[in-house]
Amino acid sequence: MDISEINTIRSQFQAGQWQQFLEMIEITGLRGWTGQAVNFNFPVVAIVGENGSGKSTLLKAVACAYEAKEKKNSFYPSTFFIETHWDRIQNVTFNYRVKQGTRLQVFKITKPSKRWTLPEKRPIRSVRLYDISRTLPLEATVGYAKIARSTSNETSTVDIAPDYKARLSHIMGRGYRTARFAMSDVDKTREIGILGLDFGEISQFHQGAGEDATLDLFRVVQSIPDNSLLIIDEVEASLHPRAQRRLIRFLLWLSRQKRIQIILSTHSPYILQELPQEARVLLLPGPTTLNVVYGITPEFALSQIDDALHPDIHVFVEDREAQIFLREILASDKESAEILGRIDLFPVGAANVVQMLGQLGYDKKLPYSTIALVDGDYDEKPGCLKLPGEAAPEKIVYQDLRQAGWPDLPARFGIGAGTLLTVLEDAMLEPDHHKWNTLVGDRVVKSSTSVWEILCSQWSKVCLRPEERKRIYTKIKEIVVLRNGNA
Repeated sequence: MDISEINTIRSQFQAGQWQQFLEMIEITGLRGWTGQAVNFNFPVVAIVGENGSGKSTLLKAVACAYEAKEKKNSFYPSTFFIETHWDRIQNVTFNYRVKQGTRLQVFKITKPSKRWTLPEKRPIRSVRLYDISRTLPLEATVGYAKIARSTSNETSTVDIAPDYKARLSHIMGRGYRTARFAMSDVDKTREIGILGLDFGEISQFHQGAGEDATLDLFRVVQSIPDNSLLIIDEVEASLHPRAQRRLIRFLLWLSRQKRIQIILSTHSPYILQELPQEARVLLLPGPTTLNVVYGITPEFALSQIDDALHPDIHVFVEDREAQIFLREILASDKESAEILGRIDLFPVGAANVVQMLGQLGYDKKLPYSTIALVDGDYDEKPGCLKLPGEAAPEKIVYQDLRQAGWPDLPARFGIGAGTLLTVLEDAMLEPDHHKWNTLVGDRVVKSSTSVWEILCSQWSKVCLRPEERKRIYTKIKEIVVLRNGNA
């Protein structure tokens, strides 16, 4: 993650420098959407969810929010959402809120029965939609097979700008000498992308799928007007992990340079890892409704769309440190340890994300049983307990162990008491408690995870009050019993 770029964008966005911005869209009556709203809280936002969760529906609805200056370049819901013999599309509403300069306006698109009704004046904005059809081989795209089969001559060419060519080379990890789009005398309306390497040029008829799709994207973005809206479905298509990461860093740069808003869908953890918390949105289907969850961790988002068997109960915590802390608390007693094989512990993000998921589970809006635990410096809410203490786990564990005289830790670490205690005390001088485990690990040649596991295990044996362990275990056990209908 490019923290510097993200912080720059965040500060500029909060200062109102994105003059055109779609802030929210609410969808009712279409493909499982029953009035859920999605808020866009960052200039580049990734939508993640399993197939059929509503990602493409959302992106297409977003594309219809604006009118292009030239109407032929506008998108219409009647194009995307076609009524067929099997698909009745009625009683549909899109409510959306847009920012134009300093003004906020609300608009509505509806389809009560047979016809779509658009606002009398949709807001004007350039919109580019880059859907999954871009992954089709060029020869399979309408109109290109004839060019591929025919003897043709090149009639004109347009180069990708040198700075964009350099960024394309960086994303793909290849040093392109040229990147251009040519016209043939067979069809002067259809461009063919061509990349030049040391051994010669390759057209899109023979490029790899990732090269083909990314070159097409660059054709769009090098000329995209400032303040536009760029929509990309399955942004990672055909790209390897390193290229995915570099592409998102490029899109962040592009968003800042041209003040464009980018909304994309993905199934890739590498994409999510390159974006800040406020830029991740999970569409999470429940038993009867679709849930919109913000700020989730990449690990939790992807766990919801894999093929793993679900445990008896999902337990949500803030981060990896809270996950280990809770696991060691439960493992410290024979009775509570038996529950570990029946639960799965998920770090899901900040406290508000934990609390939201806890509330959704409490309201039975998730497809599995849940309980959430926030760090001790937050309040309990329905479906959400507190971990022991009144502060973050690192502060509780380090401070309690220091007060107890760092019991048995030299033996656990295999390091002399004088050296270890100095290392631990020095780490606690760092104002940011999130860095303590790393600082200790660097000095004692252990991973930060290993350091934290040892400290949590020892804290659970020496400092944890039995009634605190019992409070957490009892609640988790109750939910497991309710789910299975037996003890």
